[in-house]
Amino acid sequence: MTTVDVSIITVNYNNAKLTLDFVNSLVAKFPKQYTFEVIVIDNASTEPLSLQLETTFKAVDYPVIFHKSAINLGFGAGNMLGVQFAKGNYLAFINNDVIITEDCFSPLIDYLTANNDVAVCSPQQLNIDNKPVIGFDYFQGFRKELFGRSFIEKFIKNHPKRKDLPYKTPFEVPALQGCFMFFKAEVFAKIGGFDTNLFLYFEEMDLCFRLKQLGYKSVLVPTSTFKHLESATVKANPLIKQELMISRLYIYRKNYSYLKYKCLQFIILLKLALKALISKNRAKLFWIVFQGAPLKYSLKQKQQMVLK
Repeated sequence: MTTVDVSIITVNYNNAKLTLDFVNSLVAKFPKQYTFEVIVIDNASTEPLSLQLETTFKAVDYPVIFHKSAINLGFGAGNMLGVQFAKGNYLAFINNDVIITEDCFSPLIDYLTANNDVAVCSPQQLNIDNKPVIGFDYFQGFRKELFGRSFIEKFIKNHPKRKDLPYKTPFEVPALQGCFMFFKAEVFAKIGGFDTNLFLYFEEMDLCFRLKQLGYKSVLVPTSTFKHLESATVKANPLIKQELMISRLYIYRKNYSYLKYKCLQFIILLKLALKALISKNRAKLFWIVFQGAPLKYSLKQKQQMVLK
């Protein structure tokens, strides 16, 4: 099989304009010394412009693979479908609401080449106003549930400081943001990729946690940047907040002991209890968490196939 240096995978769901803007920016800035392919997975979109994406990509003069899924797979499974077509030595999973503003790939390739213990890295993220934003998060657990990120940042030693912007030099982080993740393909394959049980949220945290368990590092490389048009892909609503909670409880059940999971579930229930008395949506969320946030409530279970 003929390989390329980098396979860039992105997922489109009813926002073809974002996807086209992203791909055009990528092609314009990708370094000439490396070969690449773009893999676009369409998650069963129904908007008119998305329905024309396949025809649009057939007319371009750069290597692109377009595949339309018959059902909305979500973030992790959508990207894993893209991996099926990938031939790259490196895999770049990038949201379609990203704009590539410079060659941010060469520094990542150089860094991964020089550091065998690093599995995944990401450039510095900029917001729509070109200002640097926090590019990583702490693992979910007791300290984060009880006291929040600010407590960890101020009082827990040996943890990188999220708000020390702009970041200056590469540093190890617990979990990178999922909007731009650049992997060594062999390590991504070794870990088994994204957990496809997760429909939305916490995919990157789960993946970085598993990498950490195997002795690999996740690193933010701030010597190059990209722009993220955050919140353009998914809008906040009660169903999305519900999905976030389902994913949160899922990674607790999966990655921690039963006792630790039950303690974390109890903490979340306590935090939701008072709000559940005054909000119908919070009451529903409380009931879902009380049951253990089973995957039957996930948006993944509500998707229908789009027949041709």
